[in-house]
Amino acid sequence: MDLHIIGPEPTDEERATVDGVLGAATSAWAGGERDLDGEGRIALLAGHEARSMRDRLLPALHAVQERFGWIPQGALTYICRRLTVPPAEAWGVATFYHMFSMAPRPAAVAHVCDDIGCRGKEVDALCRGLEAALGPAGHAAAGA
Repeated sequence: MDLHIIGPEPTDEERATVDGVLGAATSAWAGGERDLDGEGRIALLAGHEARSMRDRLLPALHAVQERFGWIPQGALTYICRRLTVPPAEAWGVATFYHMFSMAPRPAAVAHVCDDIGCRGKEVDALCRGLEAALGPAGHAAAGA
């Protein structure tokens, strides 16, 4: 698969975080850059190895989210290169799960279950208390 990935380049810290999950790039292909002159056919064959690691998308996203508190575009770009995942597919996964954030957010975020089972456990009172103390849901608290 030939991917055309554009976007900001990852920082060294973003690369190190992703490499901590996926392992160091073993070829130019595994790092997302194809160098047919330097690697020849080996780079082409390494694409199969990269595609076989697509199940590592969620662990890589989790590692970046845990390290930075959100998923910077450069890190997402690097993950796509390493796993040969189309950027639209990775973006779809990252934005589907509510625990991932694609933008910077406060250091502390309260997630409260408000489904039908939790409502019987006084979750409404808990939410009202949090909003009284911290401000409305979806907004950064004063000093955060």
